[in-house]
Amino acid sequence: MAINYKQCPGCGSKNTIKFLYGMPTQEALQKADAGEIKLGGCCIIVGGPEYFCKDCENEWNREQAVDAEYAKINGIKASVGGYFEGYYNVEVNLTTHQVSWNFWVGGEEETIQKAIRPATAKKFIEELKLINLLDWNAKYIEPGVLDGTHWSVKVIRDGRNINKHGDNKFPNVWDAFCKLIRKITGQVFS
Repeated sequence: MAINYKQCPGCGSKNTIKFLYGMPTQEALQKADAGEIKLGGCCIIVGGPEYFCKDCENEWNREQAVDAEYAKINGIKASVGGYFEGYYNVEVNLTTHQVSWNFWVGGEEETIQKAIRPATAKKFIEELKLINLLDWNAKYIEPGVLDGTHWSVKVIRDGRNINKHGDNKFPNVWDAFCKLIRKITGQVFS
């Protein structure tokens, strides 16, 4: 899922228009009168609004759209492994502030559960933004390889959950994701 910056983070409407900054042309004035754009004035404001919702009159920029999408995350379920290396599973519940980690190999299983502080949960979300988790592709598949390492990440959110997975191929920031999981669980995840 790529973040839809044009969707209103306030009401979820897609009935939105872009802001246009600078001295408007005659064509821009006509588009503004027709409700096709919103005039933002002559001065561009750093961090100012980029979009306008015609339904609820909310104004926002791309950064606020990103923040709103990550605020919907209630948890992460992730797994990685292969038959010979074993499988790691982790669940981070950001609502109850609980983390569980599980490792399985050859019929042996190890499980650890722990609580995290609300501040740790908030920091976890901020670090997920840094690795652009929501903008990862849905699939990473290395064709022609049937055995090897498989992984999946399920983003549990308000609304629709998001699933990402791969076979023998990973996002460029996979190592950073594994470090983030190790940081929050205190256990290996790779």
